[in-house]
Amino acid sequence: MHPVLLVPELQGLERNVYDTLVRRGADGLSQAAIIQLLELAPSSQSSVSRALARLCAAGLVEKSGTTRNASFSLTTEARWFSLPGHLRPPRTYDPMRFGTYDPDNVPWLNPASRALMAGAVGQGGLDLDPSTYTREIAERFLIEMSWASSALEGNTYSLPETEALIKYAEVAGGKSEVEVQMILNHKQAIGWLIDNIATVQITPDTVMRLHAMLMRGLVRQNNLGAIRRDPVSITTSSYVPSSDHAELSIGLSELCRKAAVAKDPFEASFALLAGIAYLPPFIDGNKRTGRLLCNIPLLQAGLPPISFIGVGRAAYGIGMTTWYELADTKYLAQVISEGYALTAPSYRVAATTKRVPRSVEIRMRRRLDEAVADYLAKAADNPAMTPVDFALQAFADIEGEDLDVIVQSLAEIIGSISAVNCIAYGVEPALVERYQAIRAGG
Repeated sequence: MHPVLLVPELQGLERNVYDTLVRRGADGLSQAAIIQLLELAPSSQSSVSRALARLCAAGLVEKSGTTRNASFSLTTEARWFSLPGHLRPPRTYDPMRFGTYDPDNVPWLNPASRALMAGAVGQGGLDLDPSTYTREIAERFLIEMSWASSALEGNTYSLPETEALIKYAEVAGGKSEVEVQMILNHKQAIGWLIDNIATVQITPDTVMRLHAMLMRGLVRQNNLGAIRRDPVSITTSSYVPSSDHAELSIGLSELCRKAAVAKDPFEASFALLAGIAYLPPFIDGNKRTGRLLCNIPLLQAGLPPISFIGVGRAAYGIGMTTWYELADTKYLAQVISEGYALTAPSYRVAATTKRVPRSVEIRMRRRLDEAVADYLAKAADNPAMTPVDFALQAFADIEGEDLDVIVQSLAEIIGSISAVNCIAYGVEPALVERYQAIRAGG
């Protein structure tokens, strides 16, 4: 958590000490000076000491010097954010953030946040085909991200209301047309990404297409998917993005090129999220475009997506501002990785417990059942025969991808066959028990 997020929670003496350092502590104050400015009695020294210790532990105050001559001042981050955005020193667009970015050697995603994301997935990831994986979790991802991403933009739809709108076209009462449009745009864009995840590439064209879908009806027609030529401002921040069309186009190309070749999908994902926000290439809707774009590397690697559920608006905003103004990705990485760690395990469970039947399995359902029984009967007396060898012979009349699917399917069925689940394939339990007993004895 960014220390500044703790400021609204400060109370009593801690709040008074903090406010005193904001007003008068630019060069640091001794504990005695703080007591004097607060007009406290000397006997309050122990109370002030405890308040200062808690502020130091929170990352809001730092101590310098020896105990007797110690001086207290705001930390760099607390001092920076003690002023509102429009009063902080302006920070202009720096093209070298993209020019010098090296995803494999100098990543933006710090090791601790990367480890948290990887740990949420588990060793080995999911090792699933991207197109199969996205079909399994498509509806859940579509609903959850449509809600969470829209909520980060101030949309007041609840998660159940979002589900009702997406699945049944039920518009919640008291909501604005903008809120409805925002969610429906997310539905279209996420659906398009899911349908094309096996072939979509990280290119400026992809970014512009996603923006056009996400911002339909929310910006002028000529701004849909168009690199802007007009200036934009970042609310609550002193960051001043570029308004040079050529510079924005170059920055977007550079970001996409480097993210596309990054070896680590977590780094590529974070780079797209942070990079689009920093650029920002469009007149509006940049962050929501980055939030959807950043899922491409994850989904193509067979990893759970980032739905942005569990990502708080305040922490997300502070993380972005720190990245804009101080070139520090630590807090943005922290809030993103914590949100990912919250939701990724449940996506992983859903992906490993669900299965989508392939068309060839449906067409050859009866032959597959017969092959299961035939293999069990023959393999009990011929332990050297594998399901793969048997399937290649039994289905020699088919070829290509269909054959690969059937061979894999038979191997999976035999690998987990039991006296209970064999009923699904029309096989007698006694045959399975004989097969397993002979195999165990062999």
